[in-house]
Amino acid sequence: MALFGKKKDENKPEEQNVQNGSGSKEMDIILQARKEEEEERKAKIAEREAEQQEYREAVAADMTKAAEAAADVISMFPATDGNERFFMLVDANVYTDPVVEGDEIVTGYLRGKVKKGQEIQVLSGLDDLNRVTVNAIRNDDRELIDEACDQKVELELSKGDFKDPESPDEEKESRVRNFSILTNLPAKEGASEGIRLPAMLCEFSRYQGDQEFFGQLMNAAMKTEFVIPAKVTGGNAHQKRVAFAGLQPKENGGKPMLPAFSGMKGFQKHKAMLTKMGGFNDGINMDFAQLCAIARDENHDGCVVDPLGPVIFSLPKSVLDTAVNTIQYHYLFGENKTAETLKPAPQEAEKPSPKLKEYNVMNLVPGGESNYIQDAVKKFGGSHADIVKIFVVMIVAVEDPQDRAYVCIVDCPKEKFDMNCKGLEKVIRPYMRTIRNLQFRPYDKEQFNDEFAERYPWTYNKLSF
Repeated sequence: MALFGKKKDENKPEEQNVQNGSGSKEMDIILQARKEEEEERKAKIAEREAEQQEYREAVAADMTKAAEAAADVISMFPATDGNERFFMLVDANVYTDPVVEGDEIVTGYLRGKVKKGQEIQVLSGLDDLNRVTVNAIRNDDRELIDEACDQKVELELSKGDFKDPESPDEEKESRVRNFSILTNLPAKEGASEGIRLPAMLCEFSRYQGDQEFFGQLMNAAMKTEFVIPAKVTGGNAHQKRVAFAGLQPKENGGKPMLPAFSGMKGFQKHKAMLTKMGGFNDGINMDFAQLCAIARDENHDGCVVDPLGPVIFSLPKSVLDTAVNTIQYHYLFGENKTAETLKPAPQEAEKPSPKLKEYNVMNLVPGGESNYIQDAVKKFGGSHADIVKIFVVMIVAVEDPQDRAYVCIVDCPKEKFDMNCKGLEKVIRPYMRTIRNLQFRPYDKEQFNDEFAERYPWTYNKLSF
């Protein structure tokens, strides 16, 4: 018994030592795994916080950039009515109970100062401007205040001169849409100077990936009258020629981009620099269709809006190609505003006249078909970069007053004359009722004296003189 008992006591410590050693290793593995998990968790937290901080810094940088650009734009529109200027991009509509029944509440970042009770403009889409009244202002804490300056706000707007809805479904839609621009510029100044596009460009960095914002931005561009830097040379009014500036891309072999200012104020601000750089001391006014006609020709690869800031907006040719095929573009400029939509119409061969006739030259008679013809000619000339000027006059045979014809005298390159004549005939023919004959003559083949333009004003003149 003692023998067996002794052996049993000797075996116990050995078993315990083996078990303790195994348990210690397993625990070390578990603790090490937990430590690695904790370190990984902390690393992910630190990475996430770094990403959030980077995002916050990017947002802050975008806001700073937008504020600086906005201050630059506002400085070009000094107040003349005692009120400080402001504009605001509508970020969203707020669906809550307004102070005044029927009002609409919108939110956004205010650039400049606004006061309660001010009458302001709403610029949006392709619509004409609408005027409303600011009935209430709320700050970021939704407290009612009497005025605000350079901060996030909610503005409660009256119905103003918005039209009544034509259907129950229309009533459900917001009168003031997202990405509209609110401003207190006087109606005439706001419409003529075009603050909507530069105001939207100030906020471009915050919304550059938003497709709805970009669509509204292009709508604003289509309603803008641009100023193109140009160098005009030549003698009298009939011999002047115009050359446009170009921005050469960094890529070798690329075509230049056409610089375009979103308003005369921006062009005037940089006129001295443009004159010093290349003699571009003149500015040619163009609508969006005219801009597209030049920026998409064989010499250009698009345009750059406000090339000297505060925000530079590049529109490559591919983007402009898409824009001219949109419903919005055709709503504003018609189907025949671009050269691509014109199909040359065959011209009838002129029959030889048995004898020379003497004709009197006359201006078009105001009203009726001549007004429509002049409008069609102006639109056509504006959409073709190679056309400088167009005269439209009427000739009447001295011996036969019933022998009448419209004559278009076209100032354009010789190689483009036939194509432009065919295009002009296509847009003029539908309006010809009382006079059925139409002729075309190249400007450089005619002999005009200096008084001709005074007696017969240009129907279309890209040079504006």
